[in-house]
Amino acid sequence: MAFQVLILWAHAMAAIAWVGGSLFYVVAINPALDQVGRTPERLALLGAIGREFREVVRLAIVIFVATGAVLVFSRLSLPRLSTSYVVVLAVKVVLTLWMFWLAGRIGPRVGEATVSWLSKMPLVGWLRPQHLILTLGVVVVALSYVLRALYEQALGSGP
Repeated sequence: MAFQVLILWAHAMAAIAWVGGSLFYVVAINPALDQVGRTPERLALLGAIGREFREVVRLAIVIFVATGAVLVFSRLSLPRLSTSYVVVLAVKVVLTLWMFWLAGRIGPRVGEATVSWLSKMPLVGWLRPQHLILTLGVVVVALSYVLRALYEQALGSGP
């Protein structure tokens, strides 16, 4: 029981660090740096922030993979688990893998180079990888709560 709690806690802390950090990056750091303008100092600061946050993301990914594997095997061993649980879990895994892929794509190129031509167009700036990661992260967290409800429902159902 204590091991299961530790695994759930580590999984949640990794989500908080990555998704919360992404939220801070998108709603606080980027707008603040936009106010500074395109100066060499801004580029240097953005690069330094990106390098530091990349390490947080790398650690979060390692924790997600390790704790996620434990959670998947322990949860899927429950005989009364519904098909809905498996489908939601599959969607969550696919979205999480997409987040990992996006993080890998922007990791080495943090800074002005991460701004694609799409992000310069009105109304599609949210297509920046950082914004997509945040959006996917919020959806993945929501799916975690759906999974928890489905798991608890399976535990409560009789033989």
